Amino acid sequence: MSTRRPAPKKVSLADIARKAGVSTNTVSRVVRGDPEVSEKTRARIAKLVEELGYVPNYAARALAAKRTNVLQVVLAAPMFHGHGTVLLSILNASAQAGYHVSLSYAYGPDGQLRSDFAPFDVDGVIILGGQDPTIDVAIESGKRFPTVLVLTSEQGLDGISTVAVDNVRGARLATEHLLGQGLTDVVHIAGPSGWSDAQMRRRGYVQACEAYGITPAILQPDMRAAGRLPQGIQTANDQLALGAMRYIYECGGVVPRDVRVVGFDDIDGADSYAPPLTTIHQPFDRLGRTAVRLVRSLMDGGPSQDIVIDPELVIRASSHL
Repeated sequence: MSTRRPAPKKVSLADIARKAGVSTNTVSRVVRGDPEVSEKTRARIAKLVEELGYVPNYAARALAAKRTNVLQVVLAAPMFHGHGTVLLSILNASAQAGYHVSLSYAYGPDGQLRSDFAPFDVDGVIILGGQDPTIDVAIESGKRFPTVLVLTSEQGLDGISTVAVDNVRGARLATEHLLGQGLTDVVHIAGPSGWSDAQMRRRGYVQACEAYGITPAILQPDMRAAGRLPQGIQTANDQLALGAMRYIYECGGVVPRDVRVVGFDDIDGADSYAPPLTTIHQPFDRLGRTAVRLVRSLMDGGPSQDIVIDPELVIRASSHL
């Protein structure tokens, strides 16, 4: 004999309307958050919704509105500190705007980026990029969905919005902070050549050196390539700065007495380095919130935009006496 219980009857808008003594349309307006419904009626219906356990039919709602209320976030780069922080900001901003988020990884088993990252219809796509091939992924995505590319130096992509930090300006600020103290031997430890951020930060360093009449000296991947200790070091990210500070210590040097160091990113814990690290702060939370605003604008038929956000130099003990 079967002990299987019958499935409970699903509560409908009509059921709530009968209980409340109002029309189905009124209940629907309350569920949608229509501000034109009186507070007294809203409170009565909201109480019944909770008591009866009404669950909206999102699939039917999406068909009626021709919207899914889902944003696709595509990880098209390794999850470094900045990407993780931007992702969290996107999740928070999406939730506040009433959107669900679907997350996918753009790398295939062969290590190559792929463009089939959205297996179903979504309202918009936000791509966390940084490496050159992500531009192609964004272009393919833009053919199907409103698309925003985050953490890229590219601009003017047809129909695609972008948002990034001004990496050239950030590296200039960092380098000029050292050169402005009278240093004449300042090296730059570069990031991976395939990353647009690394390329832009290298460019900013070179521009600052040229403005001060100093010959640029670029090292990759770390200080050991120099074989000496310079007066100052400006790195493409904070991890490289930490590695440089360790190398200085191993060589018997002291930061900032012998070598002054400036990083880039302002990762969690940068203020706890020994000594605390001077670095370029990136507003990752603002990047995520801006990405959600841009994709919603595209979804509403707005034009594509390229937003560049200024970074900030945070001066700590590693860069001055």
